[in-house]
Amino acid sequence: MRRILTLIIVAVFLIGATDDSPIMKAKAQLFGFKDKNVRGEVLFYQYDDMRVRVFGKITGLPKNKTFAIHVHQFGDCSSPKAAGGHFDPYHTGRHGNPNDPIGTHHSGDLPNMKSNAKGEAILNFTTKAFTVVPSPYSVLGRSVIIHAGADDYKSQPAGNAGPRVACGIIGIIK
Repeated sequence: MRRILTLIIVAVFLIGATDDSPIMKAKAQLFGFKDKNVRGEVLFYQYDDMRVRVFGKITGLPKNKTFAIHVHQFGDCSSPKAAGGHFDPYHTGRHGNPNDPIGTHHSGDLPNMKSNAKGEAILNFTTKAFTVVPSPYSVLGRSVIIHAGADDYKSQPAGNAGPRVACGIIGIIK
């Protein structure tokens, strides 16, 4: 009886245990185009259920201000325009709110972030709008761009977010 009880407890533990480790990780190290004090990193963690956790910290931003942040189609930070437009693997041609249904707007449309009194901004959200694992929807080899202003989530093609102030190319990490 004791052996059966032990097996039941072990089975319940194993069934209830989940491994929530990412299956693939990527990072973009961001640098300001003109203001070299703007720096940061954005991490992308892909999980088995296809959700991607996006989180990071940006420093050196103007204080107490809201900024747009997007994934752009090209991994080129040689100039503000080199990254191309917003990543749009669903070919919607539409800018929109990241909370809108997937496939109705650019996958690269991310939530705005707000800097604090020290000029630091934190990004932390989860999405299924893109992948890290190689696919037509993957962000690997693309870029993260921070804009000078907030995204209004309406104006086409880029949310009236203003000039591009920082960029980082998304690459695989261990």
